[in-house]
Amino acid sequence: MSTAEPLLSGAAAQHVGNAMAAEAESRFSSSLEGIKKFRQEKLSNLRPLGDFFDKNRFSFTTSFAEISKRWNYNLQYFGANYLLIVLGLAIYAVITNWMLLFTIAFIFGGFYVISRLNGPLTLGGTSISPSSLYAGYAGASLILLLFSGATGAVFWIIGAAAIVVLGHAALLEPGLDNEFGADAQV
Repeated sequence: MSTAEPLLSGAAAQHVGNAMAAEAESRFSSSLEGIKKFRQEKLSNLRPLGDFFDKNRFSFTTSFAEISKRWNYNLQYFGANYLLIVLGLAIYAVITNWMLLFTIAFIFGGFYVISRLNGPLTLGGTSISPSSLYAGYAGASLILLLFSGATGAVFWIIGAAAIVVLGHAALLEPGLDNEFGADAQV
């Protein structure tokens, strides 16, 4: 049995490692730009709380056709407000589950450390490539997420968001601008 030689020389491996680090930094900066773009595009459509909680427009109805009209209007008109509600519920679900919070921090920290490695990691004479580290860490992360209750948190967020968002959208009558907008198109 012969020993396998490395695929890359030391200088080539260093070059590949530097290229991967530069790519990771560009991904990070592009994700920051994506967050800024998201904030400018989506959150610029936030409606005032006076409109969102207008007690004069809340009413019950038993007509499913009327509820469908309200859903159609309110989900479009208050979309950014509903998005903030869902994000708030998600943050609440993560913060109240300490094991899930620890798991998420552990996952991000581990992937960050792996991305900062220059070349393969050597443990006890065994060299482990970064791609193998990513694969092994991803598998371990999935197991940790299952044991920390991530699936329960996801379904709780979906259920709570559906009740809050669809309940609000069904109870709030469309504004007057909806009626005038339909007449203006005639």
